[in-house]
Amino acid sequence: MQFFIDLTEKQHGVIWKHLLPEGVTRESAAFIFAAFHEAKQSLVLKAQDYFLVEQDGFKAQYDDYIELSDESRVAIIKKAHQTNTALIELHSHPFNSPRAAAFSLADMNGFKETVPHMWWRLPARPYAAIVVSPCGFDSLVWLTNPHSPQCLTALRVDSELHKPTSMTLGGKHVSGK
Repeated sequence: MQFFIDLTEKQHGVIWKHLLPEGVTRESAAFIFAAFHEAKQSLVLKAQDYFLVEQDGFKAQYDDYIELSDESRVAIIKKAHQTNTALIELHSHPFNSPRAAAFSLADMNGFKETVPHMWWRLPARPYAAIVVSPCGFDSLVWLTNPHSPQCLTALRVDSELHKPTSMTLGGKHVSGK
């Protein structure tokens, strides 16, 4: 199975600029609300809208850790529910290191709680996460089980393919072959 996230160039530019603003060392976050469909051994998540989490949307925001406020979390889930969209969470690792383009151990531990909760709140929808850094990005998708993520095949920005590092799962990139 292949997994794709489709964004316009404008959506990509706005979201990445928010996540990696010049000179900022604290992690940032955003969410994409995506239409989703499966066909021909592919899952496509197509961005419909996005939410950029501002400073007041966090309970905690540090160089290596973020936590959303309860109000932000409720608003994001409510919008995904009302629009019947899948959620794609994004956050940044704003440091310049090759390992920054992978989810941290803390991120992976957070997914153990977050993904099952999202599957319960937003049933019958995939969930995805992207971590971005100055060195690239990685992305995971949960389609069949909230405890077993798979690597994204590619982010398609106006049909241009952007490949994730796939470092989080040890380079086990989903090639579809």
